[in-house]
Amino acid sequence: MDIVPATSIVERIGGEDRYEVAAHVAERIAPTTTPLVYVASGENYSDALSASAIAAQHNAPLVLASSTGFTNYVHTVVNLFGAQDVVLVGGEKSLGQKLVDELKAMSSHPKITRIGGADRFEVSRNLISDPKFGAAASTTLYVASGLKFPDALSASPAAAKAKTAVLLVNGEATSLTTEEKALLAARGVKTATVFGGEDTLSAGIAADLKAAAGAVNRIEGDDRFIVSANVVAANYTAPADTVYFATGATFADALAGGTLAGVGNAPILLVRKSCVAAEVAAQVRRLAPKHIVLLGGPNSLDAALENLPLCS
Repeated sequence: MDIVPATSIVERIGGEDRYEVAAHVAERIAPTTTPLVYVASGENYSDALSASAIAAQHNAPLVLASSTGFTNYVHTVVNLFGAQDVVLVGGEKSLGQKLVDELKAMSSHPKITRIGGADRFEVSRNLISDPKFGAAASTTLYVASGLKFPDALSASPAAAKAKTAVLLVNGEATSLTTEEKALLAARGVKTATVFGGEDTLSAGIAADLKAAAGAVNRIEGDDRFIVSANVVAANYTAPADTVYFATGATFADALAGGTLAGVGNAPILLVRKSCVAAEVAAQVRRLAPKHIVLLGGPNSLDAALENLPLCS
């Protein structure tokens, strides 16, 4: 049984690898962007997940680079947008000095700002708090585990829509850190939303968030696909112009896609390589989108998925 609405147009944003996919995704943001580009590692997911919703708040693309400084696609996007500012999200182990030198050598001479930290959790806090390139003021905060990618991936476009940020925490910890509590206090957070079940983000962290913020909502499900569907159910109303599909198996193609979805107030739904879970199908039917966009090439989402078959 296929679920694609009769009025929907299905298309794909693909590429030879994650870096080209990210560049093609970034090009879609062009009509609404500011002269700002965020860059994160394509070799790990954490820094890009921290950046996704925040880049969307700034109407800026997120492009991926490797630790060795391979920057052809970065150069393409920076040139396309005439970027005056390039924000590197992550430390030198993620985005090395070679990348900085290559960016500085560009004829447009963009200003390079690095927002790093000792680990992915400090990077997330530092990015949210940055006065120029960080998150807009908000008394709400989305919180996801930085140890797993799927729930944060689903949360990022919703966070952008809500004009808030996704704070990555150690979901296995039994409590918030002193630094995380300080961030909540500094932002005046009154409501927090956590993503995933207690095996992903602990009851202790949720309890600390409630103590600090006053109210906590949890969006969970039996697996990453159902969590994704439940995020969409809680944050998006019908009808929708566009819905993005990304594989729930790997993170690479959807990282930059979260920013594009966020700029357009559109959701990302996680799917299997060749089929769509019933809960995801229900959200597609409810939203009746004009466009369904597959993020990634056929190695991530195969050709059969373009007909959106239900998983058996």
